[in-house]
Amino acid sequence: MKKITIFLLLVVGMALKINAQIEATTGKITMLRVHDVGTAFGPPNNQIDAEVIVKISSKPNNAFGFKLRRDNNELTHKAMYELIREAFLNNRDVKIEYQVVPGKTNFILFRVITVGPEGTM
Repeated sequence: MKKITIFLLLVVGMALKINAQIEATTGKITMLRVHDVGTAFGPPNNQIDAEVIVKISSKPNNAFGFKLRRDNNELTHKAMYELIREAFLNNRDVKIEYQVVPGKTNFILFRVITVGPEGTM
């Protein structure tokens, strides 16, 4: 019985990843929030498990986040945080890439790209 349950959980997890699509947007960071591990962001039906939460001018009705934990992505996520923080403090544009889940408005952010003064990437 336990083996079947584990198998079903893996299949459900794969289905969620398949349904997610990748999108990108460019704009100014309008909100930067950092909070404790495990506190999540958003209402129960639209939560993301992330410590860094941002809002961007080009998608004002959405929030984007990523974890800031000791794991395989720790250094990358610290660098992403620094890029976002610098863009926020200096009112510069950034491009973010994120996974969209249909029916949700809060998404997991996985890439940050700073935009040059001329708008070049």
